[in-house]
Amino acid sequence: MLREPNQIAKSPQIRSRMPIAALACVASFVLQISSAAGQSPAIRFTATVPSLPKQMRLYKLAPTSAPLEFLNEKLNLAKLPALKLEERTFIVRGGLGQTETDRVRAFADKTTGDTHFIPNLAELIRNGKATPLTDAQTIGRRALTDVRFIPKDVTEVRLSDAIPVMGGATDHANAKTSSRAIMRTVPKVVMTIVPAVRYAGGYRVYGRGSHALVSLANDGSTVGALRRWRTASLGDQITPVIKTEDVQAEIERQLRPHVSEKGSQATVDTITLAYYDGNANYLQPVYRFEARIISDGKKTSGIRIAGFVPIGKVLEPIPDLAGKPSGEMPQKAERVAQGAKKVATTSLCGPTGLAGITLGEYANQDWPNNGAYVDMGNSFLSGLNFMDSLFPGFKPPITRTQWYDAYPWEVVGPSSKYFMNSVNVAYTEPHGNWLYNTTLSNNAQGWYVPNIGTGGNPGYGAATGGVLATWIIMSCEVVPSMYDRQNEAGASDNPYTAFDAWWPVFQGLHNVIGFRTEMLYPDDDLQFGFGYDASLGGDLNAAWFQEVAANDPNDGPYNDGHLIGNPLVHYDRASTMIDARNLGQSIYSVGPQTASTTLWNFWMGN
Repeated sequence: MLREPNQIAKSPQIRSRMPIAALACVASFVLQISSAAGQSPAIRFTATVPSLPKQMRLYKLAPTSAPLEFLNEKLNLAKLPALKLEERTFIVRGGLGQTETDRVRAFADKTTGDTHFIPNLAELIRNGKATPLTDAQTIGRRALTDVRFIPKDVTEVRLSDAIPVMGGATDHANAKTSSRAIMRTVPKVVMTIVPAVRYAGGYRVYGRGSHALVSLANDGSTVGALRRWRTASLGDQITPVIKTEDVQAEIERQLRPHVSEKGSQATVDTITLAYYDGNANYLQPVYRFEARIISDGKKTSGIRIAGFVPIGKVLEPIPDLAGKPSGEMPQKAERVAQGAKKVATTSLCGPTGLAGITLGEYANQDWPNNGAYVDMGNSFLSGLNFMDSLFPGFKPPITRTQWYDAYPWEVVGPSSKYFMNSVNVAYTEPHGNWLYNTTLSNNAQGWYVPNIGTGGNPGYGAATGGVLATWIIMSCEVVPSMYDRQNEAGASDNPYTAFDAWWPVFQGLHNVIGFRTEMLYPDDDLQFGFGYDASLGGDLNAAWFQEVAANDPNDGPYNDGHLIGNPLVHYDRASTMIDARNLGQSIYSVGPQTASTTLWNFWMGN
């Protein structure tokens, strides 16, 4: 059965609005309970804990066959070849792209059935209709209920709201010549993403699995699809091992590391019953909670954090916000003095002689107290390496050569050439605001995008002697879009100011990938999924939009104080900046190039 968005909103598992008086009564009641339970002063609750049923169903999962017939039909309509088996994986490549990895358009894992048909933004811009699609929901419903794509089982498929992806571009003012004026592309819809949301027994499913969507061009054709959706069957009825009255204390335990800074406070405003899907063998019943964290004197936006409390015996890993991080821990970085002529590659850039592409990751300095920062970086790396673990030699290697505590001087200033600008792919973490990011907790030691490439600081790329091609900013709001600048409170109503801070940065840099709104953090499932997508090749930016839409299709909304009228926007709305020469390229495109003269901005609408 499939329901429309208005039916999703009526579900008891989705947060609803309450009259202020009623909310005040509830809050008072909750706070009385909290005091009795020894609530931490830094953590308060405005949401009640739903009562547990006597039993909840466990669901078993099994791999779903690769949707070859469905995909080949869509590929044929898009004038692309049919899927072809390479090793143990089905692949199709299109005609656009500088390398074989750029040309990847679709992938289906023969073993797991996990599938990704990746749009190509260069192709959509070149061939796309100007008029946006008006019946995306209807077309999306037809695809998402096609049993060749999502087979029927004991769970339920519901549709989330369609998400438009917009795009606009401009030349750099310095590129103007006597014979050519500055060229600008007015923002327009380039594709529309329609995500599916899974429910089991009436409860929303979250996690690494149970994600599906289709992406539609303005003519209604299918230009993208993603599916990590295993087939479910009924398992045993299980008796909860946690008591309702103990859930609040468990939430507090998980949130405590995130409010360790003096003046930080978390407000838990959402607690629901749900299921967690690790994309393996089970849907496990959980409590899911959300909290907003703010700090005194902060320059960053508020932090939105989400977590899970297991209800029954844990059969497969479920994320724990206070759990000990797994994998390699970051190292202490040493600042390189200005004018230093030589840096030991063994201490700053890993062992010498490594083949392939280099990755640098920079974890918030608070990671010893808050392991979520480490888990984010390691989850992204795990996604990048996932195909290698299954099919050795399937793709070119991406090697993490820097895994360090984050500092502003790794990003801005002369030392950046030994850090950010000495790797092909850089991954920086929370927390942020428009063109700003902290490196210590969410309120200290920040860097500003406008300081990169100005005042004697180098930008990124070959024009400054560096090799950085892709910068992934996994933080809230750091990449405001043309829409945000046009609708910025007190600003000039000029969307093209969105590019101003980025020209000095793009000194041969290919892409910047991030968010224009606040993100749900730490979202390790998104980190892994995007790393996995990137490892397959294909249009990196288009893959980013599909992965964000699949993991976080309808988070929020919240009121955005940056914009005129403080309007409602959704959490997890992505935004990217791309050099026009690199449209459609994969993470493996790292070749040197001159400074950018034309930039594109793509973003997800509210």
